[in-house]
Amino acid sequence: MLFVSKLVKKILPFSLVAICLCLFSCSIHSIGKVTQLTDSNLRKIDLPKAGSRNGQLFRQKLEHQIGTSDKDKRYLLRYSLTEASRSSLSASGSSSILKNTKMSVNYSLEDNETGEQLTHGSVSATATSGTITSYYGNDVSEQFASERLVGLLAERMYQKLQLYFLPANK
Repeated sequence: MLFVSKLVKKILPFSLVAICLCLFSCSIHSIGKVTQLTDSNLRKIDLPKAGSRNGQLFRQKLEHQIGTSDKDKRYLLRYSLTEASRSSLSASGSSSILKNTKMSVNYSLEDNETGEQLTHGSVSATATSGTITSYYGNDVSEQFASERLVGLLAERMYQKLQLYFLPANK
């Protein structure tokens, strides 16, 4: 009997963990399943025209994530990109300057039929550039950092929209 109680004490924590994992895994979706569940709604989003280069890059990246859109535009996504907080740091004895760039996008998703705001929020990211000693190199580095931030924000926006359209979140 002592052997059985020792065996149960050793096996019981593992079996409880296995049971919990089985129960919790029922609510976890794979990436493919999430895309399948949200794809039809995401393709009905109407994206506004962009005026700036960053706005155009953001829209292109978001369109690439969503895929071909439906002719039926049920939702309207309004967003505004802002690039802010540039700070400089130069090291003693070095001619390079580090620049931190923070970019954010404020968004609002509306239903075209009712005009109701479905979700809204903000997404932001930060990048550092400018470890190059030439002025031209710093300018190019800053431009690339800005473009990388736009792409990152578009990916995060896509993920936020996916989360909104998941059936469990409604």
